[in-house]
Amino acid sequence: MINSVAFIGFGAIGQDVFKTLQPMFSAQQTKLLVLRRPDPLQAELPEGVIECASLEELLAFKPQLVIEAAAQAAVREYLPACLELGISVVITSIGALTDATLVDELVRIAGENGSQILLPSGAIGGLDYLQSVRHAPDLQVVYESRKPVAAWLPELAELNIEPASVSTEMLLFEGNAAEAAQRYPKNLNVAATLALAGVGMQKTKVKVMVDPTLAQNQHVIHITSQFGSMRLVLSNTPSPSNPKSSWVVAQSIASVVQREFSILKVR
Repeated sequence: MINSVAFIGFGAIGQDVFKTLQPMFSAQQTKLLVLRRPDPLQAELPEGVIECASLEELLAFKPQLVIEAAAQAAVREYLPACLELGISVVITSIGALTDATLVDELVRIAGENGSQILLPSGAIGGLDYLQSVRHAPDLQVVYESRKPVAAWLPELAELNIEPASVSTEMLLFEGNAAEAAQRYPKNLNVAATLALAGVGMQKTKVKVMVDPTLAQNQHVIHITSQFGSMRLVLSNTPSPSNPKSSWVVAQSIASVVQREFSILKVR
């Protein structure tokens, strides 16, 4: 039974998560709150949802679960206090966890107060396999992000490259997961998720490709170890409201919430 849930942020992903969970919220008469900064251009909240603008108001609401759907800064600013009060949190801005000091702090606080840190798989799959082999001494993880030109317009502009001139695939970045998630915080949460599930930020290899032949966001994951190998290719439809993000991300976040309160859990 879900008595109360708070959202931090209510942009495109937060709204999609809410729409998916709304039937469950309605059936269980869940009290809902959204913490966001005042902005006359932002979307109106659904009827019955409480709005607040401060962490103090959110904590006074005493939610069972907090869903962070804002930005990396929100993870640092709001979540330690939530965990300290025993409130479990869902983190969507997983790129914030490239900061090892922050991860250690969040884990310590959660451990001391009986709360949980829930990380959705987001745009990818295969994390169950990766976590099963994560202790293999020869484990190698390579992640390749391939997205259409429309997903990289600001990045191409910084390089003085006209989008129309990109006629073949182009390597935009090659490095490790920590560098990738910090450089592209709105695009490469996936790299950080893989790193946390597997061999860590420094050892997880990442390639970022601009591919004009694609209409969807494509993720290619290579995992090899003494236990075998896995090659997983996912092609996700971009979010209608944000081409940088896959539409399935919101469904993944909603699934984490549904499974957290489900009696039958498939791990």
